[in-house]
Amino acid sequence: MKETIMEISELTVYIQKYGLLFVFIFTFLETVVFASLIFPGETAVVLAGIMAQKGYLKIESLLIVVIVAAFLGYLTSYFIGTFFGDLIIKKRLLKDKYYKPTQFFFERYGGISVLFSRFLSLLRSFTALVAGISKMNFAVFVIFDAIGAVLWSFFYVYLGYFLGFQFQEVEKYFGIVGIIMLVGGILILYLFYKYKAKRR
Repeated sequence: MKETIMEISELTVYIQKYGLLFVFIFTFLETVVFASLIFPGETAVVLAGIMAQKGYLKIESLLIVVIVAAFLGYLTSYFIGTFFGDLIIKKRLLKDKYYKPTQFFFERYGGISVLFSRFLSLLRSFTALVAGISKMNFAVFVIFDAIGAVLWSFFYVYLGYFLGFQFQEVEKYFGIVGIIMLVGGILILYLFYKYKAKRR
């Protein structure tokens, strides 16, 4: 709990200090293969949405930045798979426990998997890579990537934005400690969900 609150506090400070640039970098890394296992981009996007509601960021600019970063992140993973896929498979740089479920998901649902994988933590990390390895048609990939980036960005930005209204009420009655505890509780539930999803 303490580490989670510290993470939220640090992310908030960085967003306040570096603004949209920080949100762009974090979102991009969160959607790029391998790096996405380390960087909690969704958390940064939700926090940015909260800060947009409070007036620190413009919601329109935030949406554009998050959409572009999410789109480019998947596109980068696709190109990595296209040009280095054989090496990744040969050197077993991608563990079977990640590769096989993602490959099965991609082969079963095709292009639409690129869209919906953004909302599934484990699959989001590797679906674009597998699409590149499988030599998915580039134009088709770009279409699904763009649609997915827009839907994912709107969902998490506005999730944060509307949570901001709720936090105003919490702050009114419980102060900043109440907000931190509420955000911490939400993030703990989210991280628990991601942990359970990876164990399946």
